Amino acid sequence: MCYIKSKIALVFLLWILTGCAHGVGDAPGNTGATFGEPNLVKISYGTADFLIKNISTPLDRENPILISSLVDINNIEQSSPLGRIMSDQIGSRLAQKGFVIMEVKLRESLYVKKQGGEFLLSRSVRDISKFHNAQAMLVGTYAQGMDRIYISTRILSAEKGQIISSYDFSIPLTDNLEYLIAPGM
Repeated sequence: MCYIKSKIALVFLLWILTGCAHGVGDAPGNTGATFGEPNLVKISYGTADFLIKNISTPLDRENPILISSLVDINNIEQSSPLGRIMSDQIGSRLAQKGFVIMEVKLRESLYVKKQGGEFLLSRSVRDISKFHNAQAMLVGTYAQGMDRIYISTRILSAEKGQIISSYDFSIPLTDNLEYLIAPGM
C-alpha cells in the first residue's frame, strides 16, 4: 500500500514540475517545446498582454497607439511577412483590450535611433503622432539566429520617444518561420 502511495506521489510531483518548466526568454504562449510550429497568434497576443501589464506610464484608451511593422535589426528599413503579421496581431490584441490602434504603413516613418540610452523619434514620426493625437507607438525588431528568431518589442512614448514598456523573447526557427522572415516576400 505504501509502495502505491509513493508511486502516486512521485507521478503527481513530476506532473507539477513539468507544468512549471518554461525556458527563460521563451515567447509568451510558447510551451518551450522543440517540436511543432510555434503559434504566432498566441505568441503575439501574449506579447501584447505583457506589454500592457508592464507599462510604466498609464495609457489613455481614448488616444491612439501607432503600430508599425517589426523590422529586421540588420536593416531597419526592411520588414518581412513575419514582422508585418506579428505587429498586426499585437495591434489586434491591443484593440481587443480597448485601445485605439492606428497602423502606420509608411516606409521609414518610424525610424528610431538610440542615442545616449534614449530612443529619439524622427521629426516625421512626431508629426504623425501629433496629427493623430497618438500617445504612444509600438516598434520592434527581429533577428534570425541559427535555430531561433530573437524578437524585441517596445512601446514608446510619442511625446519623448522613451521606452514605457518592452518585451524581448525568442521562438524556435522552423521552416515556416524561415519562409516568413525572408525579406522579399
